[in-house]
Amino acid sequence: MTNPIIYGPHLFPYGPEPYIKADGLGISTEKAHENIIQTLVAAFSNKNPGTIQSQLSKRLGFDSNKPVILSFMNWGDMQLVYLTVLSEKLRVATLINQPHMPLGRVKEEFDNLEQLVKIDPRFVVKPLAYFALKEKGHELYASEYVDNARCVAVHNGHGVYDPLPYYHFDKFSPEVSSAVNSSMIALLVNYYDSEKRRGLAKTQISGNDFILTRNFKKDNPNIVQPNMKIIAARGFVEASMDEYVNMIEQEFLLGTNRNGRDVVSGKIKVNHSSKHRMTPLEIERGIEMGLRLRKQHNRQ
Repeated sequence: MTNPIIYGPHLFPYGPEPYIKADGLGISTEKAHENIIQTLVAAFSNKNPGTIQSQLSKRLGFDSNKPVILSFMNWGDMQLVYLTVLSEKLRVATLINQPHMPLGRVKEEFDNLEQLVKIDPRFVVKPLAYFALKEKGHELYASEYVDNARCVAVHNGHGVYDPLPYYHFDKFSPEVSSAVNSSMIALLVNYYDSEKRRGLAKTQISGNDFILTRNFKKDNPNIVQPNMKIIAARGFVEASMDEYVNMIEQEFLLGTNRNGRDVVSGKIKVNHSSKHRMTPLEIERGIEMGLRLRKQHNRQ
């Protein structure tokens, strides 16, 4: 029995087509969207053992014959994000590559996130299953879904995109903004891999890398860090811990853009898109917080 797959209605305004990046591929946005839909349908079919649906059914123990509902909920330069309802009580986030993004990048991020979970499962969204349909030019993975999470971003100020009660941007107060900056630095330090001697790189903290859970209260800077999670891991930079901390101290004093000369040339390795500068105090406070998190998790 093949499970039905329902595409839409979508959570994000106007659906996915305005956000699909297919320039230079010689296909229309409509055709690119069709390829995305066909890949998602194949991924959540229960017909074959390698599908996302089959992998998750074995791992999470739900009825794989039930309908699957796919609702577009966010986007970035690398991926489109869908809320995927597998059962009444089970939801996952599904991330599929933008058409202009070459195959392999999504698998690399999936593997990187798995490595972060091994280092410390507390503050990272857990990847669950991977699937590719190469003839359509797409790959995707399913990850833990954080219910109605707020995405940390820079948009005419520093704040969060909040899906409730409708999708909108909420600006941080100066105190909360400072706490968020330090918390992001803390998690970068926390996830330094001492065994492989490498730290997270290619970060885009201006909108693609960090979320805050619903437990975060926007008027309370003291509860930012416990409610923050990393949702992206594009790559690593090989360095000792001291070298990595020094990169953080220098690079986050700058406001950066992923298309900027120093980013494209490789001069800047960690801070690929922040759009605004952090203060030395925010960075140092974040480093201290990160070192404490490592000690809490019995890592030096």
